[in-house]
Amino acid sequence: MKIKILAAIGALSLMANSQSMAMVRTDITLTEGLPDLTGSFMDVSYDAGSSAFLARGWTTDYNIGGATPVGVSVTDSYILSATINNSRVLTGGTLTINGAVNGDGNAIAVPLLTADLVTGAAGTAFGYGDGGNELFQFRFTVTGGSLESAFGGSGTAGGIILNAWFSGNAGDDNPFTSSWTSSFDNLSDGDPYTGNGDINCFSVPEPTTTACFLLGLGALVCIQRVNQKRSSR
Repeated sequence: MKIKILAAIGALSLMANSQSMAMVRTDITLTEGLPDLTGSFMDVSYDAGSSAFLARGWTTDYNIGGATPVGVSVTDSYILSATINNSRVLTGGTLTINGAVNGDGNAIAVPLLTADLVTGAAGTAFGYGDGGNELFQFRFTVTGGSLESAFGGSGTAGGIILNAWFSGNAGDDNPFTSSWTSSFDNLSDGDPYTGNGDINCFSVPEPTTTACFLLGLGALVCIQRVNQKRSSR
């Protein structure tokens, strides 16, 4: 009898553990910098069989230095394509954001930013999940586009956060459950211009720049303290 009880407890533990593993969420820390490109509406999907992750929608705004420059208009498409295997490893991918930044709403859109996604395991190269709406985060390196220099030039680090909204309603979508062994799609018809969601694509400050800033700030604090001590004598 005791053996049966222990076996039942063990089976329940394994079930609970497998369920918790399926709901694992992992994030990456992205320090947001300027400039950034933002957008709304999103179709995000993943095919577990082919390991293909796709997110696409509208780019709507360009921010540099805290505000959108006067006369600048950005309205066009973005597309992020990645290969993420069932073991949560990103093996390749690209990002393209299109738009026009000359203030002419009728201008032909051109690639504003092109980039290669950083490859690697979840938690390093990319992350997902925030406990509410599903967040997908990716690191990238700039490869080109008309805003290449604004983002720091080719090879500069950047990040993008995709907030895809899954309703969970039957027939509307196939929700993401944090498992990369199952396919998901936030929009049943696949139209990127009607799906709910938003993006934020930005440059990532170089660690050396941040370190120098902190070092300089520390030096200023030390100098101020020395001056205060001298004036108090």
